[in-house]
Amino acid sequence: MDSEINETNSIIEALEEDLNKMKEEYAKMAYSAQKTSNSIDKLSFLFSSRSFHQLWMRLKYFEQYDEMRKRQIKAIAHINDVLQEKRALLNQKRYHKTDLLEYKVMENQNLTVIKEEHTQIVQELTKKESEIVHDLEERKKAIHRLDRLIAEIVKKEIERVNAEAKAKAKAEAEKRKANAKTEKERAKIDAELKERSVDVLYETPESKLINNSFQANKSQLLWPVKRGYVSQGFGRRPHPVLKGVMVENLGVDIQTNTGEEVRSVYDGKVSAVANVPGMGMVVMIQHGNYYTVYARLRNVSVSTGQKIKVKDTIGYVSQDQDEMYQLQFQIWRGSEKLDPEDWLLKK
Repeated sequence: MDSEINETNSIIEALEEDLNKMKEEYAKMAYSAQKTSNSIDKLSFLFSSRSFHQLWMRLKYFEQYDEMRKRQIKAIAHINDVLQEKRALLNQKRYHKTDLLEYKVMENQNLTVIKEEHTQIVQELTKKESEIVHDLEERKKAIHRLDRLIAEIVKKEIERVNAEAKAKAKAEAEKRKANAKTEKERAKIDAELKERSVDVLYETPESKLINNSFQANKSQLLWPVKRGYVSQGFGRRPHPVLKGVMVENLGVDIQTNTGEEVRSVYDGKVSAVANVPGMGMVVMIQHGNYYTVYARLRNVSVSTGQKIKVKDTIGYVSQDQDEMYQLQFQIWRGSEKLDPEDWLLKK
């Protein structure tokens, strides 16, 4: 813009110089004509010619002189118009430059505000990132506590069932041994009894029946809440915010409404009710060899050993640290973790 303005100024100066020269030339011409007209009459000048050729030449001189004066006037007027146009263009460029400068100042002010906001956001995000990392560590600890609790309960249940199965097998063997007629038969029974001493999870007729029913309902199980959706899936996956950070979920997180009631997804027996730091109240229900786990509960309405029917209310979803209502739901087969989305009814 400065370059264009300087160029326009140079043109204006050249035009003004030309205009001044033309005005000076025209003034001299007008002065000479006026001076001559006062001392010499045109007709006398023409008729005082010595010959017709001289008369004709003097006549052409007056015509050319008049034509020259007209052209001078037109040229002066044209130069004056061009000069005015250039001046208007110069003023327009100056105004445009002023507008650009004002716009630039305003943009700089806006950029300063944006930069301050950006700095504030970065600081907040840095603080938030630290909070997220801290929450992740706490969540890992809570998951490990819950994992240990479930593993311990499953282990005790396996030991209990094994002990009952061993005791039953031993009693049967002792009975058979007492009724045996020969030493050979007794030795055979002792060998069978020794083989049965290996730890195996024997299923009772009742647990086997429940287990088969639970297995048969894969992908058809009732959801543990009436309204909700899976906000975080099963297994190990990248964190949605922190790059390079992996999170692990032993089940699924189901986000739901405030104060939503939690219900059993199938018939079973309450294996445990515990308060796990970071996971709130936890209810574990046994369905034969399968277990369902409901964490982040409040106002739990069941107790250990209680038999539960499908859709029975076991408690209500509590609020987490992010002020959201999310149920942690898990399914185990013995000590194996399963993906609950493979078992729940598809929406």
